Amino acid sequence: MTAHHPIYLFRHGETVWNAEKRAQGHLDSPLTETGRAQAKVMGQELARELARAGFASTEVIVRASPLGRVRETLAIAAEAAGLAHDESSFDHRLREIIWGDWDGLNGQQIEAGWPGALAARRQNHWNYAPPSGENFPMATVRAQPALDEIVALAGERPVTVFAHGMIGRLIRGLFLRAPDAEILAMDQPHDAFFRLHGGAVARIKAEG
Repeated sequence: MTAHHPIYLFRHGETVWNAEKRAQGHLDSPLTETGRAQAKVMGQELARELARAGFASTEVIVRASPLGRVRETLAIAAEAAGLAHDESSFDHRLREIIWGDWDGLNGQQIEAGWPGALAARRQNHWNYAPPSGENFPMATVRAQPALDEIVALAGERPVTVFAHGMIGRLIRGLFLRAPDAEILAMDQPHDAFFRLHGGAVARIKAEG
């Protein structure tokens, strides 16, 4: 999959539930102090990246998950990078893969309520769907058309995408047409973002 202009893909900064190792899915928690600092540094690094590539921040298209932790990250990063965005920038297809009945729970609570379920998920990570939740194939149904639209937009201008850990891995994998196992092995950092361009993905570390 190719795009004439680069696509910059971000995960939100660290949240309270990330720090507590709780599943978030479509539920939410605010950014921690560390998460807010990560968002600012990522915005500053994006500004440098755009300058190196010869792009004005005002010409960059923004697409983002509408969930609160991404909105908070985007607000901070956009201020640091000079990005313009409004409600039309948010796309529900970029929401995180939902954990369903496990949203808001930590591993100990999940194991107590669904004994053996986490082990079953580890055995079949790609296809396993938590109760009332999604697996990766289910999320692909919404992620692929969202990515197709983003790639089309990148035919005209650079695009920044602010999303989540699991859905971000899936978007990168779909862009690369990577096998399932490779997608599952991808990292999902809070302090780095990715440039999708020319059929390749590059990791950009956000330096404070």
